Amino acid sequence: MLNLFRSGRSPYSSDVVQPPRYFADVLDQAADALLATGVDGRIVRCNAAAAELFARSSDELMGEPLRTLIVRGDRDAFDDRVRDARLLGPQRFDARIKVGRGKTATIAIAMSSMSSMSPMRSLDGDAGLVISARDVTADREANADLARSESRYRHLFEAASDAIMTFDSLGRFTTVNGAAEQISGYTHEELIGKFFGPLLAVEALPRALLEFRRALSGQAGQFETTMLHKSGERRHLTVNYACPERSREVICMIRDATAQKQLQQQLIQAEKMAAIGQLVSGVAHELNNPLASISAFAQLLLADKQISDEQRHSADVVRAEARRASRIVHNLLTFARQHKAEKVTADINNVLHDTLELRTYELNVRGIHIVRDFDDNTPPITMVDVNQLQQVVLNLITNAEQAMADVDRDRHRLSIRTRTLANVIRIEFEDTGPGIPAKALHQIFNPFFTTKPTGKGTGLGLSISLGIVSEHGGRIWAENVAGGARFTVELPRVACDEHAALSLIPVVPPAQPESLRILVVDDEESLRIALERFLSSEGHSVVTVSSGSEAIWRAEGGEDFDIVLLDLRMPDVSGQQVFERWRRDRHELSDRVVFITGDIVSVELQTFLVGSGRPYIAKPFEFTAVVDILPTKRVA
Repeated sequence: MLNLFRSGRSPYSSDVVQPPRYFADVLDQAADALLATGVDGRIVRCNAAAAELFARSSDELMGEPLRTLIVRGDRDAFDDRVRDARLLGPQRFDARIKVGRGKTATIAIAMSSMSSMSPMRSLDGDAGLVISARDVTADREANADLARSESRYRHLFEAASDAIMTFDSLGRFTTVNGAAEQISGYTHEELIGKFFGPLLAVEALPRALLEFRRALSGQAGQFETTMLHKSGERRHLTVNYACPERSREVICMIRDATAQKQLQQQLIQAEKMAAIGQLVSGVAHELNNPLASISAFAQLLLADKQISDEQRHSADVVRAEARRASRIVHNLLTFARQHKAEKVTADINNVLHDTLELRTYELNVRGIHIVRDFDDNTPPITMVDVNQLQQVVLNLITNAEQAMADVDRDRHRLSIRTRTLANVIRIEFEDTGPGIPAKALHQIFNPFFTTKPTGKGTGLGLSISLGIVSEHGGRIWAENVAGGARFTVELPRVACDEHAALSLIPVVPPAQPESLRILVVDDEESLRIALERFLSSEGHSVVTVSSGSEAIWRAEGGEDFDIVLLDLRMPDVSGQQVFERWRRDRHELSDRVVFITGDIVSVELQTFLVGSGRPYIAKPFEFTAVVDILPTKRVA
C-alpha cells in the first residue's frame, strides 16, 4: 500500500508541503488514527491506523470528505465542531462512523487547525485540520452499562425498605437512603458528616463501637442494637455490616425490628403464662380442699354467739386469712383457666360506671378522687365479656389505689377516660402515684411479679388482665407520665347491635328457703362436718356420706333429697359417675345435684359441667354461696 506520508506527491496535495520522511515514519507508527484535511475538508494525509479504523484503504480515504465518513445523524454536529476548531481552537468530542454494512463505531476525536509552522500547512498559507481519532466503542458501551448499573442500584438503594448507611473510618455518615431517614427521624442533611454514636442508646454504644472496629478490619457480621429516634422513641434494630474498603469504609444494612421484638416478647410472655398456668392449676386444686375446710370452720366459729371476744378475734383472723388465701387461689385458677370469652354487645362507659360503683365509696374514704372522662359523643360500644372486662377494670383500679397509697398527699386523683377511635376503643387509667420503676416497666405483666411488699399483692392481677385483653384481641401497656403512671387498654371495635348494649345487672338475693333435706357427698371429712353443722344451724336436715358408692347406695335405698351437694373428685366413684348413674336410674335426683369442686380448670370437667346443665360451687367457698343456691321450697 502506498503510504502517503512517504510518497512524493498526491493528486490531492499539490498545494501542501510534504513532511520530512522521519516525521512521516513516526505518524505511521502511531496507534491512534491520524488524518489531515485540506481547507475543503477532504482528507489529504492519513496513517495506517486511520485506514484500519475506517475499514478502507489509504487510497480510498485520500480525497474523501471526512464528514461523509460520519454517520448521517451526527454530521451537523460534526460540521459545528469543524467550524469551532478553525475559529475557537482545539475540539474534543465523540462521533459515530460507518465501519461496515449496517455497522457503526463510536470514535473519540481530537481536532485542531494546522499552525503556520505545521509541516502539513498549505503553500498559500491556508490551514487545514489535523485530526486524531480512536475507537472508543467498547469504552462507551462499558460506561453506558456502568451508568445503567449505577442507576439500577441507585433506585434499589433509595427504594429499599431496609435502611442502608455507609460510614467513613471515623464513624461518620457518608451516604444514607430514604429508609434510613425514616428509621432515624433525621434528614439526609442532618446525618451526613455526623458521628453515629449520639443516635444510639447509651447502653448500646459500647457493643456498636466494637462491631464497627471489627467491620473496619474487614470482617462482616450482624448484631442487634437500640437506637433513639429523633422523637425520643427507642427502636430495636438488626444491623448487618460489611467493609468494601478495609480501614476506610463500612456499609450497613439496618432493619427496624421493633415490632418483631415486641411480638417476640409477647410470645415469650404467652409461653410463660401457659407453662405457669399448667403448674398453678394443679397446685390450686390441691389447696382448695383444706382451704375450704379452714374457711368453713372459721365461719362456724364466728357464727357461735357463746365464744369470747378474744376467741372471736382469733376466728376472725383465721377467716380473713382464709379469704386472702381464697383470693390467691381464685386468681391462680383464673390465670390458669383457658377458655374463650363469652362476648356480648356492651357499652364500655356503662361497664366502667357499674364497676366504679363497687369501689367509689372506698376510694373516697382513702382520699382518691375519681375523674370520669368518658367519650359521650361516640359511645364506645363493642363485643366483650362484661364480667372479664370488669375484672380487668377492678385489677387496674386496685393497682392504682395501692400505688397512690405510697405517696403522701392530701388528695389523689384517678382519671379514667375512654376514647372511640377508628378501629379500637381506648380505656386509660391514670393515677397520681410514684410511677413505675424503669426496671419494672418490662416485667409488670409477668406472672407473680410485683413491686408491692409481702402481703399486699400476688403478682397475678396484671397477668390476668393481660390474658383477658389478649383473648379479646386487644392490647394493654403501661407507661410513666408526669406525676404518676398510666395503663392503657385497647379493645377492637366489633360491629354489633348498639341498641343491645348491656351493662352489669345487680343480683337480687334469693328468698329464705324452707327446711330442706340435704345430702352432702364429699371425701373430705372436715368439710362434711362443717357443712353439716352450718346447714343444720339453718334448720335443714342433713345427711353426709364420704364416697360416691355410699351416695349411690343411699339413692337405691329409696331415700329422697331436696338437694345433693356432690363433690366431683372422690377416690372410689367420682361425682361424675354418680351423676351419670342417677341420670339413668333416678332422673329426678340428678336434677337436684349441685356440684362441689376444687378443679374448674380441667377441660374435661369444664365440658362435663357445661353438658350436665347443673350449677356448681368452686372450693373454697363462703356459706352464703351455699345458701344462695338452695331451693326455696321442698321438692322431696
